[in-house]
Amino acid sequence: MVKIGLALCAAIFLALPLWNYAVTRWQHARNPVPGSFYAVNGRQMHIYCSGAGLPTVLIETGAGASWLGWQGVQSRLAQVTRVCTYDRAGHGWSEPRSGTRDAEAIVRELHALLNQAGVARPLVFAGHSFGGLLAREYAREFPAEIAGVVMIDSSSPQQLDEIPGERTSYEQDKRNFTRELFWEKLRVWSGWERLTGNCHDEPSKELLYLAGQYDALMCRPAYVGGDDSEIMDFEQSCNEAGRLKSLGNVPLLVISRDPERKIDNPTVQRIAGQRVWDQEQEKLKSLSPLSWRVIARNSGHAVHHDRLELVVAEETKLINYLRGGTAPPFGSTAIQ
Repeated sequence: MVKIGLALCAAIFLALPLWNYAVTRWQHARNPVPGSFYAVNGRQMHIYCSGAGLPTVLIETGAGASWLGWQGVQSRLAQVTRVCTYDRAGHGWSEPRSGTRDAEAIVRELHALLNQAGVARPLVFAGHSFGGLLAREYAREFPAEIAGVVMIDSSSPQQLDEIPGERTSYEQDKRNFTRELFWEKLRVWSGWERLTGNCHDEPSKELLYLAGQYDALMCRPAYVGGDDSEIMDFEQSCNEAGRLKSLGNVPLLVISRDPERKIDNPTVQRIAGQRVWDQEQEKLKSLSPLSWRVIARNSGHAVHHDRLELVVAEETKLINYLRGGTAPPFGSTAIQ
């Protein structure tokens, strides 16, 4: 009986990973990925462009996010101009890569990808959260390619030391990273995550039609942890992005969450942190004399989901201005 039990355990141990691999391949085949793939420094990267016209809007996602979460914005903005989303290394369908994952490395990979894909410049570089740091670094390294910048509830280079508790939390995340990554890889490689139903990522309501694409992204053994690799170099990315002190006369749109929105389990620290975040959002306007800020009423950090129509409308104002249209309300901060 003992031998039989051990044999069954061994069979399950071998069968689950094979099953997970087979299902992963099947889901990918059933959900072809739109866009194109290019080899950048020896690793495959994914980019998806739609629409036509200049300037090209380049959307840079937040930490851990893929191109999928921005398809609501892309599908609408593509009716106005050319729009591109892409996956950073280890995100979505871009292969993970080792080495430093700071803003400099990421921005240079993006630049090489845009060149290979023949993406027309100039860009309106739209960065959400961590992507806002990358917008600053791209503008610093390739200023001639930037026509406008959009920062959507963007991270601030100073947030680790300005937001109460942020540095303590960040240092704890770094200490736990290796251990948590090991267990995450084990759960995925073993097939346990798929067996227990944890391979499903629920899309936002406007993206429910992409549920198959979301499912195909999950529980791929080769990609486990790739989307978290940037956490180790987040402080370095803040320092690099902070070197940009001015965009010159490049128009800048700042879209922010609603600081008055009710938060779950409110504490003194979280409330104080929300106030500091709001102050940092206002300071972003100082990067350009041609800046304006919109606070998205009732929105959380995922403004592009909570207030999709607002993000599209404000970015359209910027695009139209760059084409010679009416100037946005530069210098203002409005709640909408």
